[in-house]
Amino acid sequence: MAIKDILLLLDNDGEGQPASAYAGAMAQAFGAHLTAAGIAYEILAPAGYAGDYPYEILAAVTEQSRERAAKAYETLRAASPDMLRSELVEIDALPGQARDEFARLARHFDLTIVGQGKEPNSDTDLMAEAALFGSGRPVLFVPRIQTKPPCFDRALVAWDGSQPAARALADAMPMLEKATRIEVVSIAGPHTAYKDLPGFNITRHLARHGLNAELKRLPLSGDVGDTLLSYAADAGSDYLIMGGYGHSRLREFILGGTTRTIMTTMTLPVLMSH
Repeated sequence: MAIKDILLLLDNDGEGQPASAYAGAMAQAFGAHLTAAGIAYEILAPAGYAGDYPYEILAAVTEQSRERAAKAYETLRAASPDMLRSELVEIDALPGQARDEFARLARHFDLTIVGQGKEPNSDTDLMAEAALFGSGRPVLFVPRIQTKPPCFDRALVAWDGSQPAARALADAMPMLEKATRIEVVSIAGPHTAYKDLPGFNITRHLARHGLNAELKRLPLSGDVGDTLLSYAADAGSDYLIMGGYGHSRLREFILGGTTRTIMTTMTLPVLMSH
């Protein structure tokens, strides 16, 4: 399926501007409609507060969030004048409810784009994790340091043979079809036979789709996430495709170690699916 409907999480504090610029350019590249989601958090009176907490103060905080979202959207529109179609939607809810609403909204799009959070467990990260684990759709994370527009020439696929990896690869096919080179990397010991590498069969699968895919063996040197990012830098990869690992517990999302490393230290756009 082609990418024709993209959802972007706006960062009201401006930290997500690289993601907004990336999303606008990607919508242009694919001729896709872009929906920008602005979050206006509703605030409750402090617990244990005695008396009537001024409603005007609470309402003003929410209204300021709406204004920042509208401003972020106008900045996006001005930076992407050739974008064909776009719109702004607002989610007004308490923080936990907003994450659930954003995940439900993301189910209606081909792809969700989110900027890297300013710090671990930021509101942006929690929204992104909700979409990753709760939408059933792929999420493309854009690093804070991203300055280049989207490029799909050199793709890097992290393949371990798992269901999330298979889902991510299938979700990324519209992007892979634009690639001139695809590197499938599997982490394995030096004595593993080439045909026994986890990525052997999936590389042949990509080749049968007419894609220029090559299998590479990566030795594990410490953390898996660090190994992938280091190789991506050396190879000049434009983006990384990988499965997103973790599980949910009530309203909390527990990330796997590799997923957490990638999300906190990413140096290139990363498409994840769960």
